[in-house]
Amino acid sequence: MKKIITKLVLAVAAAMFIAVAYSGNDVEAAVRTMADGGKFDAAFYASSYPDVVAVLGKSEKVLYNHYKAYGKAEGRLPYAGAAPDGAAFDPVYYAARYPDVVKAMGSDPAMLKLHYDLAGKAEGRFANQLEETQKTTAAATTITPAQAATAAAAPAAGVTLASLPSSYMAISTDLTLAGAGNGYHGKVVLKTATSAISFGIQYDLYGAKPYNGKAIYICENVGSNAIGGQVYTRHGLAPLGQTVNIMEAYDTATGMCYLYVNGQLVGQVANTFLRGQNVTACVEIAGRDDGSSVMASFANIRFKKAGTSGTNGDSVMFTRCTSSNPGMTLVAPGANAYQYRTNYNATAQGTIVGLNGLDWDNAYYAVSATAEFAMYM
Repeated sequence: MKKIITKLVLAVAAAMFIAVAYSGNDVEAAVRTMADGGKFDAAFYASSYPDVVAVLGKSEKVLYNHYKAYGKAEGRLPYAGAAPDGAAFDPVYYAARYPDVVKAMGSDPAMLKLHYDLAGKAEGRFANQLEETQKTTAAATTITPAQAATAAAAPAAGVTLASLPSSYMAISTDLTLAGAGNGYHGKVVLKTATSAISFGIQYDLYGAKPYNGKAIYICENVGSNAIGGQVYTRHGLAPLGQTVNIMEAYDTATGMCYLYVNGQLVGQVANTFLRGQNVTACVEIAGRDDGSSVMASFANIRFKKAGTSGTNGDSVMFTRCTSSNPGMTLVAPGANAYQYRTNYNATAQGTIVGLNGLDWDNAYYAVSATAEFAMYM
């Protein structure tokens, strides 16, 4: 849905701004006060949103017009450190998100805004993508005091699949990761169609300071697939070219997920959206940008389903290996589709191609290879 909305918005934006010729002047890397009094940094906007630049170019005037007409409602920022506007009404988002409203009232922006003011807001409908992202992410990562108490008592050392309580489901593997270029990643994942928790090792030359240019243990907690729906937590430096056991264990009773390295608890996150859902477990690699290479071994991939205890690996069905980038390959030798086993191995390698200046932040759908296992079968 997000990609459809973005393409639609950019297409409309291109038509609106086509008459504004690109001046060719370099954008200035500073916050400026525009003619209407708004604050805007064209260089920041251009570097932060290459999808906009790809359609509209780098003219400061054009970029500022895009921000006012569309970017603000999409949650884009006009300059570094600016607070996003979660209150603005976005008719393009509203029409795509609520086709029942369009069927009843049409797609005229004024009518959509009227519906939102008179009924939609009270019905719990969202005004824009940012509002939906903020509220769904908050819901996914909020726990009760009782859940927090449970978190404090989570197993902390010497933890294996067999020692996890019955309410937990988990994926564990012995990961060896190496690579080259600007960024590469190897991880385990528990996911549904719209939310996920992943944990693994990542190297990112352009990562958040002070972690840039270092290999770290990192968790991505996805409350929604929308922009801003992902929360990243970092859990210490990690080795490259060495084998470590990584495991994420999700408590289906509370929505807490515990992150382990060699049986030691290194972090915990909350995501209630996986509770009561059909969860797929995965091992996955990703590369940052064109030329980034990944080599990974996932040995002794094992699983624990909710409701079992004392297991050294529950029987789980392998479904498929997929790749979203032609340069990336992940295989599970000897695994046949729809086959049940208690233990799997997978190897992965490749070099990212075809992003044309984009990277895993804005082309996340084209940078990975995955092996998937159905935890719910």
